[in-house]
Amino acid sequence: MTQKSATHTAGETPGVVFKGRMMTLTVVEIHATDCDAIAAQIDTQLARAPSFFARMPVLVSLVGGLPDLSRLAEIFREADLVLVGLLDADGAAADAARQAGLGLVSSPGRGAENPPPARASAADTQPPPPDSDDAPTGQAETQTDARGPARLVTKPVRSGQQIYARGGDLVVTSSVSEGAELLADGHIHVYGALRGRALAGASGDTSARIFCRRFEPDLVAIAGCYKVADAIDEGLASKPVVVRLDNDNLLIELQE
Repeated sequence: MTQKSATHTAGETPGVVFKGRMMTLTVVEIHATDCDAIAAQIDTQLARAPSFFARMPVLVSLVGGLPDLSRLAEIFREADLVLVGLLDADGAAADAARQAGLGLVSSPGRGAENPPPARASAADTQPPPPDSDDAPTGQAETQTDARGPARLVTKPVRSGQQIYARGGDLVVTSSVSEGAELLADGHIHVYGALRGRALAGASGDTSARIFCRRFEPDLVAIAGCYKVADAIDEGLASKPVVVRLDNDNLLIELQE
């Protein structure tokens, strides 16, 4: 019997092809080590926008300590989230991740000569205040210039509705009800009350922003970086605001 070669001939399509892709992943910061407390807080967060989080791939950033990673992975599976691995894990966390079958991901630009910092307390991890209100420059401006025409919505957006501005900005001249969802590859402008969910930069544009006259959302997100209502300063409620990204920190600022 003639043995078949394991190699493929010219013109034959290989069964497995590895390709590089830049993907947007949500980072979940874990400040606790008690897995029961972590599970309860994840359930609380997801209850506000279950359809948004369903089957979402996430990375975990360990801020406060090292929980049981096998149990943590189980918690995420039960919450219908896909735990990809740990972000910028130090030696002990990296070893635990390998034992739990989790991946290890480094932030862009971080390598062997620039190791991850030691885990800090929650008080040490607050983002610094922005230096400027100017829009990001360089590559971000190129992304903005490439956007398509804006989508204009002049009627109120009702609960259960989802409106997506593919390739451009979304402008809503009326209000958005609780339970509604706005998505745009570019900016989102709401000239009435924003009570539902608003996700700008849906295709990964980190220069995208959200502008609204009356800020009362369940969730806001830019390029996969999000905040739910419980994590938003109460002093911003019902005020005109702009939401933007600054070094992966979601900033919500009052408009002048």
